[in-house]
Amino acid sequence: MRFSERTPRDMTRNRIAEASTEAGRHGVVDLTESNPTRCGFAYPEPLIRRALGGAAALRYDPDPRGSLEARRAVSEHLRREGREVPAERLFLTASTSEAYSFLFKLLADPGDSILAPTPGYPLIDHLAALEGVRKLPYPLRKAPGWPVDRDALAAAAEEDTRAVVVIHPQNPTGTFLKPAEWGFLGRFCADRGLALVSDEVFSGYAYPGSEPLRAAPIPSSLLSFRMGGLSKSMGLPQLKLSWVSVDGPPAALDECLARLDLIADTYLSVNTPVQAALPALLNEAEGMRRQILERVLGNRGRLEAALGPLGDRARLWPAEGGWYALLELPRPAAAEEGIVLDLIARRRVLVQPGLFYDFSDACLLVLSLLPRPDVFAEGLSRLLPAL
Repeated sequence: MRFSERTPRDMTRNRIAEASTEAGRHGVVDLTESNPTRCGFAYPEPLIRRALGGAAALRYDPDPRGSLEARRAVSEHLRREGREVPAERLFLTASTSEAYSFLFKLLADPGDSILAPTPGYPLIDHLAALEGVRKLPYPLRKAPGWPVDRDALAAAAEEDTRAVVVIHPQNPTGTFLKPAEWGFLGRFCADRGLALVSDEVFSGYAYPGSEPLRAAPIPSSLLSFRMGGLSKSMGLPQLKLSWVSVDGPPAALDECLARLDLIADTYLSVNTPVQAALPALLNEAEGMRRQILERVLGNRGRLEAALGPLGDRARLWPAEGGWYALLELPRPAAAEEGIVLDLIARRRVLVQPGLFYDFSDACLLVLSLLPRPDVFAEGLSRLLPAL
């Protein structure tokens, strides 16, 4: 049977995925856990149950952009975060992944390309491929802040490139784009007639002192899209609701909104109960964000303290936000897979290799900072002696 080239030809699982599945049955401490619902957070359970069980959940009034009440709640949520976005320029989707798929449908024909950063989260590769769009990587330089390599970005663009994707803050480096980079990207896109897609799902998790970097000074003269959602803002991935805001010059904006209406109306994927619950849920978002950020900062502090005695055997890369920590080891990049497999087999602890994120010129391990403090401490007690 012949299948579409949108899915990989080789569906064989890699050795680390196989070892991870087997390890899950044998008491391995998982320092890759990124599902907040499995990390012992205190959710406002009675409020969530009431919000999802209201009478409004029994009525279906479809709107391609999402219900007006839900969009107004997102607009107010963004206003509290310092952004003014009218409800009319918001679209609700079932996930950030779906938001990407809508935007790729909107902006690119099959065979066209989009620019996306590397190293970075590998999901964008699959999302682009499933839309028949080519992802062209542009590198982030291995330097403090992981800045965009401007020359390489310019060299990577092709005639059929339609958009530039940025992650703010970048995942898993945890670094925000700086004002000068925003300025460069704005000029780059304007000069080439490209849209700018900004994935800001982790922007609420800026570390102390880095809060001003959350701003994304995108000029309104540029067609742009900014994404967020409940998965990160409230640690509720199971409720399946995200949003994308749209901005740009009036002529392009009107046509863009009309075309996005058509795409979204074709799917109508966001369920009614979560839309009806959204105003109540977002009123609790700040409390959940603080709780998750406190966990992240606490675990990062534990990691910093535990690394002290190791000296130059491991380096913790500075970060400005997000849920992850990046450890660099003084070994060849090619050693990562063997190190991770050995940690699973001998130390009963699971971490991710940098190769999963396309780090290519250093030996890096990626750790989630979400696990409960006792689990995280136990994981470190197994991991660090082996480095």
